[in-house]
Amino acid sequence: MSSVADHDIERSRLAECMRLADPAQNLDAAAAADAALEARELARMLASDQEAYCAAAWLARHWMHLGRMGEAFDVAAELLEQSVPPELEDARVEALRVITIAGSEMSRFERALAAADELVKLATLRGDAGKMLSAAVALAIPLERVGDSWQAERILSQALEEHGGEILNKDVMSAGNALCAVCAHIAHLLRHTGREAEVAAVLAKGRAAGERALRYVEQAPNPVYEVIVGVNLSETLIGQGEYPQALDLLRRLRTSAQDRQLTAFGRMIEINLAEVLVRLGNPREALEIVQAVTESDTGVAAAMLTKAHLVAYEAHKALADFEAALKHFELAERLERSVLTKHLRTQSELFVTRTEELRARHLATAARLEAQQERHRAAQFAAQAEQDPLTGLGNRRHLERRAAELFPALSLAQAPLALAQIDVDHFKRVNDTHGHAAGDLVLVALGALLRDSLRAADVVVRSGGEEFVLVLPDTQMAAAMEVCERLRARVEASPVDIGAGVALPITVSVGLAAAPSYDLDMLMRRADAALYAAKQAGRNRLWRADP
Repeated sequence: MSSVADHDIERSRLAECMRLADPAQNLDAAAAADAALEARELARMLASDQEAYCAAAWLARHWMHLGRMGEAFDVAAELLEQSVPPELEDARVEALRVITIAGSEMSRFERALAAADELVKLATLRGDAGKMLSAAVALAIPLERVGDSWQAERILSQALEEHGGEILNKDVMSAGNALCAVCAHIAHLLRHTGREAEVAAVLAKGRAAGERALRYVEQAPNPVYEVIVGVNLSETLIGQGEYPQALDLLRRLRTSAQDRQLTAFGRMIEINLAEVLVRLGNPREALEIVQAVTESDTGVAAAMLTKAHLVAYEAHKALADFEAALKHFELAERLERSVLTKHLRTQSELFVTRTEELRARHLATAARLEAQQERHRAAQFAAQAEQDPLTGLGNRRHLERRAAELFPALSLAQAPLALAQIDVDHFKRVNDTHGHAAGDLVLVALGALLRDSLRAADVVVRSGGEEFVLVLPDTQMAAAMEVCERLRARVEASPVDIGAGVALPITVSVGLAAAPSYDLDMLMRRADAALYAAKQAGRNRLWRADP
């Protein structure tokens, strides 16, 4: 009884932890992560595999928001090694998203791009606009991190244009937020290049996308999304010189990020806030804020640390502390070169990997095509081996194969079957009088007449010389006699044009046999005997074999 009660308590606690871990509850990331961690352990203990999988996917998501990228990546990677039922596909998608984002932050770009590719394939299979937007975000993140910001911008802009429409939902918010971040980064890359018009255009696009994303957050309040979207929007506001508006936004975000323990986003807010303060003429306050980031040696991404040093450089320069300014500038330059080198190396490695992959695919495709061609050639050779080269009809080998296919089933069903042997009358005389070329024309014409006069199920072959064989399955003797007599009459009424204005009349003799037996050799012997009788009786006639 106690065991049952304990089980019920554990089940009840699991349900509560799953509720708290659900990202839809809008709990702060730390509390949600604790709930997800407990839910995963309880689900494992209760052998509830589906709840364990779902809880682990949420845990990876929350840890990612807390800046615990390595742990989030490992949990998500472990999930992706498991096969899951269709009802858990959304949880698998969540794990793939964590791999793309955390993998990009950890410079594991090949794994991040592979996860993004899988998300694109899943979205394409579903044909769902929201999934396509989510997949575009997943693909853009590693591309942007690896240094291909323009490609990321193109993918996101195209996805929003094709799948965003005028709607405003979570997927549009996510894609708009990503586009805002990418545009802000492109503007940063273009600084000091003299391309002011391009910088202004990309900032305007980013701000519009960020404001659209923020409108969704205002309609469906979510503190985490508010921080994420707000940070990226502040970048575009700073780039456009909207410092008071950026300052107000960042101060609100700073409090929210601290309350929700969103460490990684909190650092970004601090850096952006310090940059705004420098622009507004408060370099000392800016230095106090940014100092904690620049002096940190762990847990800060290189790109974020680079920006922090650049803000410190601007602040010291404003205070005429040029030695300190130069120090931070050199550190920023060193970090930026390191990031650029890593990007170039990664792009090179990815290029080689993708090139090798494409080469492997090309080789596989070539091998597949070669195999298809070999099968086609083999089929052609097989067909040619069963074809009479002069008339295009089948030959004796074709007759034997078709008989082996047809006769057993006909015999089992005791179905009717007729076989006729046809021979051109006085064919030697045609060759001797008009030449072998004329004889060939006669055989070709007769072959075409036979082929055009029979059913698709019938078999007609040239068995040798001037001799032809017909196999008429499911045909009673009386019907077979009508068919053969009609063929004989058509041949007689169809002189063959052998050239030079000569229409050569020909006739044929026909010997017909019917099953039983269902043995090809036996039927051929009986039909041949009937053919001999037809010739003995004067040719140009049909003769029926004895039953």
